[in-house]
This record gives sequence, C-alpha cells and structure tokens, in this order.
Amino acid sequence: MNWSDTPQAPEDSVYVTTRLFNECQNPQKVSLGVGAYRDENGKPYVLQAVVKAKEAISSLPPQQWTHEYQPISGHARFLESSQKLLFGPTLHSQLAPRLTSLQTLSGTGACRLAFAFLARFSTNRTIALPDPTWANHAAIARDTGLTVTKYTYLDKGCVATPRLDYEGLRRDLRGVEEGAIVVLHLCAHNPTGVDPSLEQWEGIADVCKERKLVPLIDNAYQGFASGNLEKDAKPLRVFIDKGLTPLIACSFAKNMGLYGERVGALHIVTPDASCAAAVQSQLKLLARAMYSNPPQFGAMVAHRVLSDEVLRGIWEKELEGMANRIKSMRGALRDRLEGKLGGDWSHITQQIGMFSYTGLTEQQVGYCTENGVFMLKTGRISMAGLNEGNIDYAAGVMADAIKAFP
Repeated sequence: MNWSDTPQAPEDSVYVTTRLFNECQNPQKVSLGVGAYRDENGKPYVLQAVVKAKEAISSLPPQQWTHEYQPISGHARFLESSQKLLFGPTLHSQLAPRLTSLQTLSGTGACRLAFAFLARFSTNRTIALPDPTWANHAAIARDTGLTVTKYTYLDKGCVATPRLDYEGLRRDLRGVEEGAIVVLHLCAHNPTGVDPSLEQWEGIADVCKERKLVPLIDNAYQGFASGNLEKDAKPLRVFIDKGLTPLIACSFAKNMGLYGERVGALHIVTPDASCAAAVQSQLKLLARAMYSNPPQFGAMVAHRVLSDEVLRGIWEKELEGMANRIKSMRGALRDRLEGKLGGDWSHITQQIGMFSYTGLTEQQVGYCTENGVFMLKTGRISMAGLNEGNIDYAAGVMADAIKAFP
C-alpha cells in the first residue's frame, strides 16, 4: 500500500483560527480563539504555585524521583488528592471505598478512556451531547463506537443573546432512550459559558435518575470558573446526593496552567467496593492498550500543589485572580459594545469561565477575521485573550462587524 488513496482530513477549527492569527500582519491583531489563559500582557501565565512545586520536586534526591514507569493507574497520591478536590473531604471519606480512578492524558484522555469503557460495558451505547458542546466530545464518541445524539442546550429563540433553554434540555433528556449516556459540563460550559443554576441542576439530575441515564460529567474548569473550587464542584454533589453514580473526567490544564503536561484523571462512582475493583481492572486493560501508563512529572506537580498547605493557598489565590481578571474583561467588553451599539449585552457578563458565546453570526465573524480579531466561526471567543491593551480595538471591530452585517 502506498497511501495515495488517503484523503486529506479537515483542519481543526481552533487550530485554523490560530494559524490565521499567526499569519496575520495586522500589528493590532487579537487572538480570541485558543482556550488557554493569558495574563494582562497577553502572555502565557505560569502559576507561582506550580513554579514552587517544580522547584521542590527538582530539589529531591535522585532516589526519591526516578524516571521509572508509573503503574497503569498512574500516580496514586495525585489520584487521591484529585478525588478530595472534586468531592470535598467529607464526601470523599464516604465514597472512597466505592470510588475508582485512573490518571489520564488530561481531560481529553479522561473522556477517551470513559467513552471506551462505556462503549464496551454500557447496556445502551447511545451518548447524548449538549448542542453545542466541545467539538472533541463527538469525535471521541464516534471513534469509540458510540452512537451520538444531541440534546437542546441553548435557547434557539434568542441566538443573538445566548441563554440556557432549561425546559428544552429537560424535554430532550426525557426523550433519550432509557439507560443512555449523557455528557454534562460541571461548570464553565464549553463553548458557551452558559451554566445552569443549582436549582436547575437539581431538575437535570432528577431527569437523569428518572430515565436511568448514565451521567458523564466533564470537569475541565473547577476553580477557574467562579474562582472558588467548592462552588464550582457543587453541581456534582447534587448528582451524588440523589444516588446517581457518575463518571467524571477531570483536567488540570486550565486551573493549574499545566496544558502541555497533560494532567488529568477519570473518577467513577460505583455501587460498592467489589464493583469499584472490577471497573478498575477493566479501565486498566483499556489504558494498557492505549498508552500503557501515564506520564509522571505533571502529576507530581499537581499532587504537590494540592497537598502542600502553603502551595494550595497560593494556588487558590491565583485561581481567584485569574477568574476575576476574566470577569473584569467581560464587564469591559459589555460596556464597550453597549456604548458603541446600544442594546443589551448582559449575556456577556451572565456567562462564566473562559469562553463566551457572543451571538455574532458567521458573516460578522468573517468581518472580524479580515480585520485582525480572530475567533471561532460560531462567535465563540476566549475571554482570556482580552486585556486593557487590546479590548478597545477588539470591541471596535466587533461593533463594526455588527453594523456592517446587521
């Protein structure tokens, strides 16, 4: 075989946006595509808690930090720290005997491992994804052999000012086959930034229980959304309180800035300890065939930040600072758009986390791209790409786009 019949695959939309930004010669260009935090100067931010954790690790004697293979399940102390972060100390102590966890290649790897496990062992191979959701959810689901369906998330009656269609969401979940898998975003929904209230989470969990749906909760932004780790985890506690046994895919890319270290975990709540052991054994078989065992360094860094009282305090303050900077950019963007266009842009400040669904049309996004402000065709922007130095230009181009293509 000479591979001449291999078709060209489409380029990922996020990477297309980044490539176009890099090629652009406009000195005022603004990148609002990539989902990575940037500081007030538009630069990547390495958290001080992470810097100090790396320094502590590098000072360890060689016999305490080797480069041996990790177990298939990964770094045991990191996994325990990750469990405690997610569930809180009290709930963790109650759940620990029936929890099973594997270290994964960030959140993507956690989703991949979870989807592969469900494709093999779920009684219903249908997976319901919110419309819209992170694009990779559908790609991973199809690649593992699951049948993808969608459920309503945004209110289609107010496209220009995106908001949750709670009744439509519950209606669609009630229409999903009993026992199907349902993907939910714990906080800071990607790509919209539109989250249910706690009261609405109660209603969503009720439908999951009523229809015997299997909740797979994607936790990519704990602490990064509101700036408070406990607050961001509250929706998960709703599901646990109702007796549901979710799978949770966790990433430490955003909240620790460990993007390139690929630090994540998959946690599964099972009915009892014997079930937890059986699930663990099957997850290890799947992981062994995929990547054998996960990398060590990032997990060591994350564990040290989570478990060291001083570093944990530094980290929590930094999380709050990052979340507050993004909130301030939301307010600044809203003020500028309302000043230039009039109308109500409150959806910008009502959304939460890294991303915002602006409500811009594809034609308006095209105008922005031509003028050096880069975002996804859906109108999704990364709020972290905005700062005091570029927000006037970005808001001005967005306003001009809306005027040009009302």
